[in-house]
Amino acid sequence: MTNLPYLSASQYNQSTALRNERSFQAAAAELTSGGIADGYSEVKNVQQFVGQELMLNFVESYKGSAVLNKERMGFVSTQVATMRDIAVELQRQVSQLRSSPLAKPEELSTWCNDKLDQLTSILNGRFDGKYPMSGDASNVPSTKDLRSLPNMGLTDPVDSNLYYLGSTANIKFRADDNTIVETNVRGDNLGVAELIFALRLCITLPAAEKDDRLKRANDLALQAHEDLVVVNGQLDTNIKTLDGVQDSLLQLEQKLTENIKEIGYRTQSEVLNDYVQSKTQVELTRYVTTSLLNSLKDLIQQMPA
Repeated sequence: MTNLPYLSASQYNQSTALRNERSFQAAAAELTSGGIADGYSEVKNVQQFVGQELMLNFVESYKGSAVLNKERMGFVSTQVATMRDIAVELQRQVSQLRSSPLAKPEELSTWCNDKLDQLTSILNGRFDGKYPMSGDASNVPSTKDLRSLPNMGLTDPVDSNLYYLGSTANIKFRADDNTIVETNVRGDNLGVAELIFALRLCITLPAAEKDDRLKRANDLALQAHEDLVVVNGQLDTNIKTLDGVQDSLLQLEQKLTENIKEIGYRTQSEVLNDYVQSKTQVELTRYVTTSLLNSLKDLIQQMPA
């Protein structure tokens, strides 16, 4: 009788795993990259598995973009809030100069120049290396140096073309398959232009025009504040829309992940572990069966004719 070598279950499993590790990893890599692994029986429905994987990749991409876009809109919202504060303070400064004999025009002029510098910095502020106040031309600055603009006449119209360098189209992005969100704040928005021109009116205050300039500057600052409130409200609405989309994407991601777990595997270690367990059970059965057949064959050969 032939003496067959004996392997314990753990030794046999280890041997099988080492022998087939490369093929298992190749199959796993093919599955998790969206390919089809021929002969890999543990995936219940390869087509469905690949489809769910692709959908999950799209969802994860949307989620990543949503985080960045929400941060960008939050950045812009903060900038708009700062401009609103400047508009309110300008009204206070103008009111003080008009009502107090102790207030000096030179002080208001200096303050307005400082605020024009601040607005230049705000409008040309960068987020993620881009200029979000430039519309969809986010690779270029939004404005010229506002302080370097020529002196403003009393009756000069409010015209953003004097300083604006960006695009007149809003930044738009796809939040999911069905939702497009846009950032509706640009450097040429009416409220922004009104604030800039209100400040410019107060840079020079000749005696003959002082009262008229202050009155128009106050009116423009008031209108700028109102228009910026409207713009910021629209921006907040878009942020809330994006919040809702993010919640939906999270729910869809969880559902897809559950589906994938039911029909396949996502990591090489999971594939290797389950594949080894299933295959070793089959091969051990074959080993035992073959051993028994060989033993019976030897026994029959030893029986007398």
